[in-house]
Amino acid sequence: MTEEQQNPQPLFAEFTPAGGGQPLSTAADWEQKALKDLRGTPLESLTWHTYEGIDVKPYYTREDISSLPFVQQKPGDFPFLRGRKTSDNSWQNIQQIEVKGSGRHAIEKAADALQRGADGIHFIIHNPELFEVAYLVRSVDLTKHTVSYTLKEQPDNFLRHLYNELKDCQLSHLNLKGFVSFDPITIKSTITHEEKKAIIQVLDLTKESPDLYGITVSGTSFSSIGASVTQEIAYTLSAAVAYVDRLTDAGEPLESVLRNIQFHMASGTNYFFEIVKLRVLRLLWSTIVEAYKAEPGMAAYLRIHSSTSSWYQTTLDPYVNMLRTTTEAMAAVISGCNSLAVLPFDSTFKHSEEFSERIARNVSIILKEEAYLDKAIDPAAGSYYLESLTNELAQKSWDLFQEVEKQGGFEEAYKSGFILGSITEVSRRKFRNIATGRDVLVGTNKYPNPKEQINFDPEELIQSSEFDTTRAAYPTEVMRMATELHLRKANRKPKVIIAVIGEAVQRHVNATFAQEFFTCVGFETEVVQYPTVETASEEIDKASAEVLVVSSSEAAYVREFGPRLRNHHAKPTIILADNPQHMKEEMIDNGYDEFIFEDCDMSTIMNVIHKKLHGDGNQD
Repeated sequence: MTEEQQNPQPLFAEFTPAGGGQPLSTAADWEQKALKDLRGTPLESLTWHTYEGIDVKPYYTREDISSLPFVQQKPGDFPFLRGRKTSDNSWQNIQQIEVKGSGRHAIEKAADALQRGADGIHFIIHNPELFEVAYLVRSVDLTKHTVSYTLKEQPDNFLRHLYNELKDCQLSHLNLKGFVSFDPITIKSTITHEEKKAIIQVLDLTKESPDLYGITVSGTSFSSIGASVTQEIAYTLSAAVAYVDRLTDAGEPLESVLRNIQFHMASGTNYFFEIVKLRVLRLLWSTIVEAYKAEPGMAAYLRIHSSTSSWYQTTLDPYVNMLRTTTEAMAAVISGCNSLAVLPFDSTFKHSEEFSERIARNVSIILKEEAYLDKAIDPAAGSYYLESLTNELAQKSWDLFQEVEKQGGFEEAYKSGFILGSITEVSRRKFRNIATGRDVLVGTNKYPNPKEQINFDPEELIQSSEFDTTRAAYPTEVMRMATELHLRKANRKPKVIIAVIGEAVQRHVNATFAQEFFTCVGFETEVVQYPTVETASEEIDKASAEVLVVSSSEAAYVREFGPRLRNHHAKPTIILADNPQHMKEEMIDNGYDEFIFEDCDMSTIMNVIHKKLHGDGNQD
């Protein structure tokens, strides 16, 4: 044995351990160090209060996970929190394709994608009776590739047609891989007798195709309208229980139902929460399987298909969507999804094309071939924060799930308005925080691209039935597109002058907030600093702009600007960069139309402005 082997040197010995020479091992040690670095700022000020009702601490220690029972569990162990993968973290790279009419173009696109990096295809079929199944069977090797189908009606007839075509072509159905997504419960809150019968027929047809899942529960129905992660988990599980109950009551064996269930979940931008989300789903699903007194190992068959979130997709500065979908995809992969579909970056405002589809497909390829995320199973294991968050999110989700069950289950809770009402409450908070800039959508409500050229018809897009109005960015986008319409009509952007009077710090803060907002909604903005009220009064009276924003002292609002602004030659919309509170009526009497400040209603402001821009509401 060499001297080095007898006296091994510690790794990174040149680095001094945090805490003045001693490793920080307890929460008290960390708190003492943090308080010293914060220099008197309360530690509680760093706590993040989430939409899920979870308070995320600024740091976590070993003590936070010391009592958690699942920390020592390994991949493949019940309750499968870390998944059932035991050799690697491989996932299928799925390209999602919209199908209209006969589907020939979509089938040809699918065949091409499978030659260029896709592992499988997910067809969204709008008219199943028109879809040319025979052309699909002859164009794509269904015994080799994973092919899935989302159907709005009669999934049994579609699948029966598919099996007949395979038989005619002397191809075996035993090796079919993928899923059939027909999900009336999450889409319309209930399931009819005929729909139950159709799903049972699907399960009967696929009983010899073990890798073709017959029941898909779409958590995307909740995430796409702004649900919190807790709500996504709880309501997806509750909908799954509704399927189990309805199908077993109709005579389908419990094992057949459990064996065929897949969850389709969207991966959002809340990176660490999205990693934890799939862990919690698997953990709680195992609890539900146990409650049905089924073989615990049945929980391992749960399949999770992830797609990047439609809620966070933006129409403005759409190339930023490439970055969003990359982090969303990473979260889904790290948490162990079975398959992943990355949405094209331009899917919000047009039918995707070869370029955007190739980029979307390559995100998954890069994560596998260049980032090697397929090499480590559950790489988040052991993280104090993520293991602790898993426990907290599981508790919150389970409590909400039980609340739904007490109301009679998913269908009854949906009919009573509880499910949609609770999601609406969260989504409204999200919209409000996006409008005020507290929650950031890069390129939409913060850091806009002032040189962006909109190369589509805004009016046509807004009026299109395919334009997703439930997304986080939609309110801001509508304001920007209304501005774009003015640009095309007047051949110039509308202008806003932001007048800052004096040197008070708060006035500059208010002005900066106003400038960023108006830049995001497409205005040409100009911030002008005036030393005195008198100078500002004279200069503003000469200015030509559609909007004037004034940031000054309360006294100046009334005494100096009121009379001049009411008679301004250009009749601009006049906005006060402050919250006048008790002086609001007095400000309106003195010529101000609206007030811009943090937490104000931005949509109200823009409605007032655009009425004037487009000739509505002009006063004589």
